Amino acid sequence: MNAVVQISPINAGTPAWNRLSARTKQQAHKLRQALASALELHRSGRWGRAEIETAGLRDYEQVYGHVVTPRHFWRILDLVIERDEGRQQFDNLALYLPGRIVRKQQANAFERYATQLPRLCTAIAGVKEIAKPASPEILLVWDAACTEYQAMIDAGMADGKARRVVVAALDASGMPLAESRDALRRSFCRKLDRWIEGGRKPAAIRDQRELKCGRKPQAVLTQDDLNLLTARALHLRSVPAAWRELLQAGELSPAVTQSYISQTASKSYCPELIRQLVSQRVDLVDDIHHGPRQAMLNGAYITRDWSDVAPGDWQQADDVTLEIYYWFEDASGIPQVLRGQFLLMIDLRSLRILSFALHAENNYNAKVIRGLMLRTHDAYGLPRRGYAFEKGIWKSSRLVKGRELPKGDDIPHEETELGFRDFELEFRHAKLPRAKPIERVIGLLQARLRDQPGWVGPNEMKEKFERVQERLLAVRAGSVHPSKFFLQRDEWFERLQEVCDAYNNEPQQGQMLKGLSPRQFWEANFDYARPLMRLGAGTRYLLANHRRPEKVTRNGIRIVIGKENCNFKSHELGQHVGKVVQVYFDPEDMSSVFVLPDRNSKDALVVPRDRGIPAMDATDEQLRAAHEINAAVNQPARTVYAEIKTYFSKNGPSPFRRELADDATVEMGRDIAAEQNAIRQEKTAQVQADRSLKRRQRQLGVRPQSDQIAPDRQLAALKLFEEARNADT
Repeated sequence: MNAVVQISPINAGTPAWNRLSARTKQQAHKLRQALASALELHRSGRWGRAEIETAGLRDYEQVYGHVVTPRHFWRILDLVIERDEGRQQFDNLALYLPGRIVRKQQANAFERYATQLPRLCTAIAGVKEIAKPASPEILLVWDAACTEYQAMIDAGMADGKARRVVVAALDASGMPLAESRDALRRSFCRKLDRWIEGGRKPAAIRDQRELKCGRKPQAVLTQDDLNLLTARALHLRSVPAAWRELLQAGELSPAVTQSYISQTASKSYCPELIRQLVSQRVDLVDDIHHGPRQAMLNGAYITRDWSDVAPGDWQQADDVTLEIYYWFEDASGIPQVLRGQFLLMIDLRSLRILSFALHAENNYNAKVIRGLMLRTHDAYGLPRRGYAFEKGIWKSSRLVKGRELPKGDDIPHEETELGFRDFELEFRHAKLPRAKPIERVIGLLQARLRDQPGWVGPNEMKEKFERVQERLLAVRAGSVHPSKFFLQRDEWFERLQEVCDAYNNEPQQGQMLKGLSPRQFWEANFDYARPLMRLGAGTRYLLANHRRPEKVTRNGIRIVIGKENCNFKSHELGQHVGKVVQVYFDPEDMSSVFVLPDRNSKDALVVPRDRGIPAMDATDEQLRAAHEINAAVNQPARTVYAEIKTYFSKNGPSPFRRELADDATVEMGRDIAAEQNAIRQEKTAQVQADRSLKRRQRQLGVRPQSDQIAPDRQLAALKLFEEARNADT
């Protein structure tokens, strides 16, 4: 900033003030407002340099919207104090005027030269912006001024008067040709002398700085040069590096290479004009260069109108790894420290937090998601329309939304796995974070947790909190119990509940809530004429149990949840081998399932889980129990086979004639065969019991003292004896 030419008092309403342009006036007002506090502290004389600098930098940022360095601030402040010359008249706007004062064109003052200086008036009228004329426009104005001077001399006007008329006209035009009228007069005299010496041609009064700077006119970049520079700058992540590499390799156009190759001031030099031009193009395509997802994130987006959505219509959930470490004891009683997974469910319209889940693992699964949905149902009910989730496991999980069927497949409702869609709920899945208002809710919660113990920041890998990391190392080494530094899981859960309640009660000024808190918006806009559905105690099992159509195999029913395989079989289920049945199971309790054999079934079959036996160390009792279960499953098939066995035809032609007998005779034969079969089975069981008794007698070395003791009592006594001996060992 240069010195102001005139420091005499100048304020609004004075003639000198009225001659200034609107932009100059605005600059003076803003600078006086920015320096008011600092000058007041300076005037009092009771404050030091540090206090004045703090107040001045603060006010300057508030007025101009950007910060400046202390050096620049003191340069401006010292200039104003110097202009004041100790009078302490800091209300004088002249103290704050820029070095080059732009005077506005006064129509009445300049119009009187329209007849006397027509060429000059035409040249000035052709200037697009009087406050910022271009170099060619200034050259035309100076040439017109010299031409008008020569015309007045030729008409017999005195030299001094002709000069004064031209200078007065230039001064009245409002163009910033000089800092003062006296400087304008001297500049005109110099240019007039060169104009006359140069044969009265415009080239003679051209700005000599462009010719004496020692630089040749620079060639203009072609479109190929511009595209090549942009591509190389994207690859190297630096415009100067791309310019230097292409210029030295000679890959730019010959004109540009010859123009710039000998004028490189330093290794990293890049002309400012080229830097700005290429940087603008790099910023334009940088997101696209990173990938389509980043281009979508930072590109144009859709504005949503939430006026047709009511609280309770949609629920949205998402997961986040919170920035807080906490501890818990695992199944073996060893303390573990981790950040865990935090799953949150909100009402999409009111942004109210409905429930959350804290999962003490590094990853979560579909069972955790389903548990969060059930917990929300128990407190608030199911949404009227559905859920808005992200993709990934939230979309692919069969426990949540069932199995997606190809379009056009006409499969009955009861033969498909629908998940929560069984209750006529929709599922929407967002592609980008901008489509999930819950991201903003999570951000607000994260901001409330920064004062909690164990906070490690949003980027633990790069932003190191050394004290927390030292505590983690000590805890994991076993030298310190985690309760000394971190919250226990139950304490952390209660703290999260308090934070969520505080969020629900805090007003928000966004376009969705408009000054209301999430709880207030829910209560004020909830449509009580359309209550939410919540299943009672008698029907909640339909929601808690997932329905999946499964085919009954010879080994029962197999259900896979993630990496867990569960087998279920029973005697009743064996009657439905080969059929597709409706299986209901609770992912949180897989000890049993219940089955509806067909759509008309009113009685459910409860089938226990087959836990299996040790592969190589199973006891006789475990093996016998497993064989009994398999025999019970296979019994229905054996019964059917026994019924149809007599109807099998022999291979080849029979040599016997067809047996002629009435139905009563055949039925009697079947009864006799059944009784004989029962006797044979009883005898077989007795033989097996005798063999088992003798085997145990040999193993234990025990003989009965009397043969009158029943074999079953001897076997029971031997089992007790074996158990007692095993207990002693």
